Amino acid sequence: MQGHWEKGEKLPGEIELAKQFGVSRSTLREALRTLSSNGLVKIKHGEGNFAWYPEVEEYLNPLMPRLLVEREDILSIMEARSMVEVQTARLAATRASEEERAELQSLLEEMEASIDDRKQFAHYDHAFHKQIAIATNNNVIIKIYEAIEVFLVSQQLEIVDYADAIERGVNDHRAILDAILDSDEQRAADAMRKHMKHTYQAIMANRGKEK
Repeated sequence: MQGHWEKGEKLPGEIELAKQFGVSRSTLREALRTLSSNGLVKIKHGEGNFAWYPEVEEYLNPLMPRLLVEREDILSIMEARSMVEVQTARLAATRASEEERAELQSLLEEMEASIDDRKQFAHYDHAFHKQIAIATNNNVIIKIYEAIEVFLVSQQLEIVDYADAIERGVNDHRAILDAILDSDEQRAADAMRKHMKHTYQAIMANRGKEK
């Protein structure tokens, strides 16, 4: 945990480790099994034991196929997404570099230029949200976003087919961008919250039509 061994680095042999820690080999093996179950050691039979530090997405990605097929989970994930993205926008408003602000501006312009191509619009929509996450300069937030982006891309491809989705999307993203460019964290959070609410309402309205 302190970084003494790099991820993937082979640990000393069991005899050497037991000697270093002043414990028996049986105690050491039990400790290694516990560390392995917690994802901090990878045991490769015939090769040895290796230091390991699991990434956030290694825990979340196995959930994605299940979430993608269970439509009842979509609204729950929208609620969770709102909690994450509202605060992400707030942080980006005060932390985004000039280059990151320029990239957000460019992505919005690409969205506006893609209003006749819904698939391309969804691509830039997703890239815009990811760029906001990157602009927080918070590696945990970025990794969480990367872990769930498989779901987000699928969702955005569906939402752009809703009535008024393109116009609403451009207006919502313009409000978010303007707040970030002004370094107004409260307005950025409010704009993202409103965007999440609009998306939630669109999903609810279209689910009703499907029934």
